[in-house]
Amino acid sequence: MAGDDQPNAPQGLTLPTSVSGKPVQAAWSAPLRPADDPSSGNASASTSKRPTIADAVASIKSEDFAKVANTPCSRNGFMTGIVTGAAAGGLKLVVRANWVGAANWAVGMFVVGATASYEYCQYSRRVEKRNMKRAVEVHAENQRMQAKKMAEQRERAKKLEEERKAAERRWYKFW
Repeated sequence: MAGDDQPNAPQGLTLPTSVSGKPVQAAWSAPLRPADDPSSGNASASTSKRPTIADAVASIKSEDFAKVANTPCSRNGFMTGIVTGAAAGGLKLVVRANWVGAANWAVGMFVVGATASYEYCQYSRRVEKRNMKRAVEVHAENQRMQAKKMAEQRERAKKLEEERKAAERRWYKFW
């Protein structure tokens, strides 16, 4: 295991794989080999197949477009983008009265507004997830402390009961 550069996934989970077939985490955490170094003029680097834009476009399925509204934060992002684009395009059209420029501004602001809203929503989700993990940890800690206190109280009550019974016994005995 010491020389193995592939991380172990938790039980029941699989790590995503990169184009090379290695888990993504292993691809990111492994040091660059001379063949992978883009600064070296190595001929072997050009012989390995690199992903192209055509490969990326070919990996997009028509079902992906049907499910885009179900992904978290996408709906808010699109709505914010539409409002931002419409407002910027309308304002540009009123101010300059050039519809081509206004349309360009509308599309550009749609992209900027949608991206900004989507990323802010994702950031908020990450913060909420972190806070929920912390709340679960705190709750578990409180449960453990409460169980410890209850065990101590039971022990103390047991000792007091034993002391009370010992005090009730007679100190003398008849044969």
